[in-house]
Amino acid sequence: MKRSLRNLKDYTVETQDGQKGKVKDFLFDEDRWIIRYLDVDFGTWMKDKRVLIPRVFLEKPDWENKNFPVKLDNDLIDKCPTLDEKAPVSREFEEKLNMYYQNEYYWMYSYSLPMGNYAFFPSRPLNVPTKKISEDDVHTKLRSFKEIKGYTINASDDKLGHVEDIIVDDIDWQLVYLVVDTSNWRPWSKKVLISVTWLTDISYALMEVSVDLHTETIKNAPEFDAGHPVDVEYEKNLFEHYEKEK
Repeated sequence: MKRSLRNLKDYTVETQDGQKGKVKDFLFDEDRWIIRYLDVDFGTWMKDKRVLIPRVFLEKPDWENKNFPVKLDNDLIDKCPTLDEKAPVSREFEEKLNMYYQNEYYWMYSYSLPMGNYAFFPSRPLNVPTKKISEDDVHTKLRSFKEIKGYTINASDDKLGHVEDIIVDDIDWQLVYLVVDTSNWRPWSKKVLISVTWLTDISYALMEVSVDLHTETIKNAPEFDAGHPVDVEYEKNLFEHYEKEK
């Protein structure tokens, strides 16, 4: 099922010993746009305790009660390497973190489909936007939902709106759509989806995502209603619209 990262924030994360924290962010790798870590606050009202939990330790989510059980105990959480919220997560920190969890490095392996009889739409693996390199870039391969939210959409003929949300597939945790708020088209403002596969490049320095589509094409796309699930019928209509207009 496709889910909104905005709605998944503030879900409870519960350890095997019953310790509970709150999801504050999601981190994905810029090479494949797949969620790799949950940024969780296990602190108290007096002091934050932010830790990164590799997604591989996530057990079957309890969607009804908005809870993410994890295969970790309190001791592992308490002694976890401290996350510096003000700095990007470097590859060196990732290596340290995964050594601590005794977890394999995801970047050593190519994408593989999850076990099970799943029909993925869009098909996998997805093409993801190319990163625009800047000399100011920090040595990191991880980006966060909080970081991307608000980025400007750079269409082929003009700039428009911004990233309001990201839709993820809860089977393989692949980011599949950007939710774009076309707010600079007032009074025709609405929310539409743009597939990750249609993005050409992304600039983390300029805080914008480029897409090879005209503004009118995006403006006339099927409207996205956050109150309804992203079902196959909606997705097919969405793809038909964009393919027809290209």
